[in-house]
Amino acid sequence: MLANHWRPVLLRMPLRALHTRFGPLAQEAVTGAAVAAAPAQPKLTKEQLRRRELRKMIRSKMLAKRPASQDKVYLSVPEAMRILRAVEVGQPTSQQTITLTTMVVSEKGVPPLHGDVVLPTPLKPVRIAAFSADPELLKRLQEEVELEIVGGAELIDQLKSGEVPVQFDKAFATPDIAPQLNSKLGALLGRRGLLPNIKKGTVGPDLLAMIRSKVGAMPFRQRAANLAFGIAKCHFSDRQVLGNLIAAREAFQLAIQNQKSKKRSILGRSTLSSTHGPGIVIDLA
Repeated sequence: MLANHWRPVLLRMPLRALHTRFGPLAQEAVTGAAVAAAPAQPKLTKEQLRRRELRKMIRSKMLAKRPASQDKVYLSVPEAMRILRAVEVGQPTSQQTITLTTMVVSEKGVPPLHGDVVLPTPLKPVRIAAFSADPELLKRLQEEVELEIVGGAELIDQLKSGEVPVQFDKAFATPDIAPQLNSKLGALLGRRGLLPNIKKGTVGPDLLAMIRSKVGAMPFRQRAANLAFGIAKCHFSDRQVLGNLIAAREAFQLAIQNQKSKKRSILGRSTLSSTHGPGIVIDLA
């Protein structure tokens, strides 16, 4: 060990110089002396810990309420999408997903946010079949949503005979034609999980409302202090991305309203990111 009278001299020298001139032994001695000289950190009392957590919560709430435009990496949604699309050029289409991440500020004991968001433009295309005995209803429906096949009793017979193949992912029907579907296509569609059913919410008088509530619905749940899920694809137009973001914002607000707590959560900073791209702050308020 080094003599004690050398330690004041060694403590004033840089560690690199110590290692060069005196070897690792001197560096170890100085490091040990510095650690020994460091005062022990006093343990905080419960009241001090409570106050520290309270200060952190107040600061988090202040940051959550700060306008997104004040952030250094803030961009409008069209500008953010322009950058993220450029980053994903050359990547497989299946990997070009845009993710929305929103921070959640919650006090201790507040249940996590969860719910479903119905995206106007789903990430994965869904082929829809609509059945009704009312031709006018089906005509109006086709003007509102994109349908793979649509029809009434004649379409049911064509599907049963195989003239029209079963090439759809979800089926919806009005009550006036549901009995024919069950009797003629029960076996064909039932084993594929495509037979419209009242319990599943796919049989009812308002086809448009049923389709919008079932197609594109995506569950979300707060993990730690964030809500994160895929919100769009790179090939979506800016208008489609904005429509999905508005739907997400409304779903988040509904989830906050449904929280069973006196002190509800607050939404903080929101970012858009791509699979291979950076996170860009946007204004979701």
